[in-house]
Amino acid sequence: MKNSIYQEIKKKIISGEISPGTVLVEREICNKCGLSRTPIREILWYLTSDGLVRKDRSGGYSVRKISLDDVINIFQSREAIEGIAARLACAKGDKQFYSEISEIKNILEKVDIEKNPQEGVRYGTKLHDAIIRAANNPFISEFYKKLRTITALTRNISRRSVGIEKKSLEFHLAIIKALEKRDEEQAEYYVREHLRTTCRLLIDSFFPGPLKKEHYKRLNKIPHKELLACRSFIEKKEVK
Repeated sequence: MKNSIYQEIKKKIISGEISPGTVLVEREICNKCGLSRTPIREILWYLTSDGLVRKDRSGGYSVRKISLDDVINIFQSREAIEGIAARLACAKGDKQFYSEISEIKNILEKVDIEKNPQEGVRYGTKLHDAIIRAANNPFISEFYKKLRTITALTRNISRRSVGIEKKSLEFHLAIIKALEKRDEEQAEYYVREHLRTTCRLLIDSFFPGPLKKEHYKRLNKIPHKELLACRSFIEKKEVK
């Protein structure tokens, strides 16, 4: 019972049915669900741990509002985790993985983003999930699982922009092409570039304001060519 209520509230927050900033009142949830305060407080704690809910100074709870800093921090974290995961997927991916991404590619090539952007989001998410599984690293999987929940809130924003989803579709197909060639550097590059581009477009579309230049500097700290050159140098040293 407690878990089903937790999953229901979580789903409503992620889908946007419960809006950002909504105050979650313990007593109201108790009355609606027929549970005592103790399990409801546990549910609210789980949602807070997921990053979907914030506990106020007064002790109350409200649905998290995604800030500009949140967006940048989320996408920088995803870059670090998913970039290396793409590289590992090239090395570790099995027949099932390549069959899965081939199926995703066939669907994405037929998706009409203007008419059905949600379909692009759904299969793009399947691609990202498949890469993490293929990387076969329990620590990466754990970090990704934590980020995946909070990332869902940014997808609620991006799906409102057909332009962002069109660009994401282009990158998803480029990522699949690199994976199919088992090109580790290109796979990592396109994953990172995809996430950076999405982050920039989100900022441009939904976070207008004078602080953009400062935030763009944070996004451009490590150019991709330098990052890949550095990684290549390290790998050569390890081989020696």
